[in-house]
Amino acid sequence: MKSLLLGATILGLVLPVAYAQDKPVTIVSYNVQNLFDTIDDANNPRDDTYLPRAEKEARGEDHEDTCASYNDKGSHYYRQCIELNWGDQTYQQKLMSLGAVIRSFPETPDILVLPETENKQVLDDLVNKALGGLDYNTVVQLDTSNNEENRGIDVGIISRLPLKGEPEAITIFGEGHPNPNGCNATRDILKASFEMPDGETMYVFGVHFPSGSAFECRKDAMEVLNREREKLPEGANVVAAGSFNFTCTDIQTGEFQALTREGNWSYPPEIIGCASPGSAFYYRDQSWSFLDLVIVSNSLRPDQESDSTWFADLGSFHTVVTHPSQYARDTRSRVHPRRFNPDNNQGASDHWPVLMRFLRRF
Repeated sequence: MKSLLLGATILGLVLPVAYAQDKPVTIVSYNVQNLFDTIDDANNPRDDTYLPRAEKEARGEDHEDTCASYNDKGSHYYRQCIELNWGDQTYQQKLMSLGAVIRSFPETPDILVLPETENKQVLDDLVNKALGGLDYNTVVQLDTSNNEENRGIDVGIISRLPLKGEPEAITIFGEGHPNPNGCNATRDILKASFEMPDGETMYVFGVHFPSGSAFECRKDAMEVLNREREKLPEGANVVAAGSFNFTCTDIQTGEFQALTREGNWSYPPEIIGCASPGSAFYYRDQSWSFLDLVIVSNSLRPDQESDSTWFADLGSFHTVVTHPSQYARDTRSRVHPRRFNPDNNQGASDHWPVLMRFLRRF
């Protein structure tokens, strides 16, 4: 099964980036599951869970009141806010676990879209402490989604390609952007453009849409993305990657496909259906889903007439599971993503990364 490469660790020398004419450009989306630092950000009301326990205890009732203000007392999230010891050792282990996973990929991603990052500092730490020598010279994280509803997390991007122009955060709904379905504020869309090896521009949207049962909110978020995509030049190279959170049910009903047609997007054929292994196991429906995706503008299709010198190899899309810390087995012996456990510093993330290659037209 091409999508699940269990336990295959790839070792080798780290070489400088050198793009041959036939070298693919690889884009990976990897939801890194709550990559927070250990420092309290007064502008981020939801980072109080991710603090050292000694600091929490020193705050006493003030910390308990803060936790209760955005979590139901008695819930798992309330207990985690009170009890979790997110100290420097845990934070460093989280970084190194993610770094070990990324280093194990058969090919180093040229563009890596990373949902669930608190701020730019955590990406700088990931690049400098865990991914040194891989030439990730571009780090984009605008730290704009600070409110209780979205947990103060944003999409970040690191890249071995140079940035072109200024990145932008696009508000989906929230303050000043009312939503007809009453959706809470959610993570901003991150828009950035990169210079491909031949000088062409690749526009990248990093997304993290509402999860769970909030289909109407995902739909509204996707429509915002579609409108932003329409603003770009006709025939532009456009990629959207991240945690779209469309479930197997959303795809079985055809809702996701309709939204991609509306936005002139193409998606990998592998996502149709609910077959294992997907990028995450959706426990509410007890089904696998590609909650994480890479989709491309129709101009990047290999069978589309285009002025672009690049095309997306849609068939190259797959889940990348190449390190033992990425997976575990449940009580039914099913393999699933192994979320990072701060109690024993094991695991990596509750999502698996997904990859797509882009090739030169000849």
